[in-house]
Amino acid sequence: MELQERARLAIHCMTETTDREADYEPYYMVHFRDNPPMMIHNSWHGSTLAKYMETVALMRIMSGSGQNSEVDSRWMDVVLHMQGPDGLMYTPTRGRPWAHRDVGFQTTVEDYGYGIEGDQYITAFGNGRMLSTMSLFAQRDGGPVWRDAARRLVDGLADLAVYDGDIAYFWPNLLVTKKGSPPAGWKPTAFMHSEISRVPFGLVHAYRLLGYEPAATLAGKLLTFLRQHSYGEDGTFFSTPGNPRMAHFHAHAHGLLAMQQYAQTMGDQEMTEFAVRGFEWAKSVGSNVEMHGWDSWESTPGADLVGYFPEHVNSPRWEGSEICEVADMVALALKLSEAGVGDYWDDADRWARNMLAEGQLLSTDWIYRLPESGMTNYDPIYLSPSEAGPYNSTDRVPERNLGAFAGYPAANDWYVGDGPGTMHCCTVNGARAMYWVWYHALRHQDGRLRLNLLLNRASQWADVDSYIPYEGKVGIKVKQPVRLEIRIPEWVAPSQTHCAVNEGPRRLDWNGRYAQVGDMRPGDTVTLTFPIEERTDIVHIEKQRFTLVRKGNEVVSIDPPGRHNPLYQRQHYRQANPRWHKIERFVSSEELDW
Repeated sequence: MELQERARLAIHCMTETTDREADYEPYYMVHFRDNPPMMIHNSWHGSTLAKYMETVALMRIMSGSGQNSEVDSRWMDVVLHMQGPDGLMYTPTRGRPWAHRDVGFQTTVEDYGYGIEGDQYITAFGNGRMLSTMSLFAQRDGGPVWRDAARRLVDGLADLAVYDGDIAYFWPNLLVTKKGSPPAGWKPTAFMHSEISRVPFGLVHAYRLLGYEPAATLAGKLLTFLRQHSYGEDGTFFSTPGNPRMAHFHAHAHGLLAMQQYAQTMGDQEMTEFAVRGFEWAKSVGSNVEMHGWDSWESTPGADLVGYFPEHVNSPRWEGSEICEVADMVALALKLSEAGVGDYWDDADRWARNMLAEGQLLSTDWIYRLPESGMTNYDPIYLSPSEAGPYNSTDRVPERNLGAFAGYPAANDWYVGDGPGTMHCCTVNGARAMYWVWYHALRHQDGRLRLNLLLNRASQWADVDSYIPYEGKVGIKVKQPVRLEIRIPEWVAPSQTHCAVNEGPRRLDWNGRYAQVGDMRPGDTVTLTFPIEERTDIVHIEKQRFTLVRKGNEVVSIDPPGRHNPLYQRQHYRQANPRWHKIERFVSSEELDW
């Protein structure tokens, strides 16, 4: 998997699936099962735009792609005009009739018990996400515009929040938020309150940038509220109030991610331990595994092998694995490992190579065949073309969505008809998780270069060429003086690992699973080799039995196979000879700890 190429595809999707007649506002829902396929605007503009801006910027850091850069520029202008004198971001409704329609369904925001009044409204959810975006922009350009905007937004959120002792929340909801205090007796029990973690996540980013204490104070109170309402002390996910399909995995997993970010920033050991408990519990929600062949893995029964996490926990019906929750779990595995509070590098590697990688849309021809397969827009909760109105697009929808991430995948298929097609919250979250994989795969600090994940990666210090899963082989071309450490995967024993430096054998010392290669000079080449074999696992993933063939951590075959856009079409990986393609690698000068 070439991460920078995946980032280029994500930029293509996120900048092409925008409305040039409406300041490049993103289309949020994509209806692949309509004929013709359709992209639809809806009320989530105030929450989604910030996600696009943040993630496109991260993808440009990774890839160097300048495709559709005019989109970023216009977004920035729009956002600065959306910020009011009180520091808050206001989402317009005038000229945007879709502002009153919810996320692509035939419902309105009034159906949730709150309504939009006037020609603009506040969304605490979107304000929190925009705070992350502003902090990212300020960190990149070093100028005063985005720093000042971020500080004003912190103050605006602090004034918007409702305080009750050591907790804080927003009312009546995160999607449409009002100023002032709620009526007497009002309790925050609505479904959307489980999504509150987007606000403290942004506040932590702002605190890291500004050192502004009100950001940390409010973040702590919001996370305390979230813990009390959404989790057991053992980390279990409570059922989401108002949601008949039990606990929403993404809302809870992102909450743990926000807690981890806060705890690491503030040195809160107790909250760190809670985030670890929640992550361990979330891992157990994955597939149940009957292990075959590898005795060394029998210590991890029930571990999820592909990263398939159901959208709703304990649901009586079949649940897809929207990439949002996969992205959260990959991020948690990476960040908890980097912080030294657990060793989850192999979890991150498995999930990134399988559900995250397979969740990105790499071909589109199959979408045009969906009507012929009998999959049409038969479900009445979704908009039909005649009902969608003029503010949507059927122009080259599959092609423009190349690089999107799946919203409704099965364990063996990108899309099986549950839901309209995809939703671009999954695209931005999936792409952002790719940035975290790229960033944490290779880390340089104080002259030490540590390879945590054996993925292809170009950097200022060394270039990594991974032959996995074709061969158990990794090559490193050193560019700067470094002390090199390489982590081997859990399916490799240190005694099976061999190293050569400039084609001469090198004896390895070990620190846990890290091979200590030693001091390297510019121009040195390092080759690490180890055996890699296939093995078969019989698993149950979301109420269905599958047979997986894996090589290394990579699933190379799944049975039964998918029907529409089958996943794991990787027969070529089962050969020992790699398939080669020539690319021009981009070496980023920016590596932001985000």
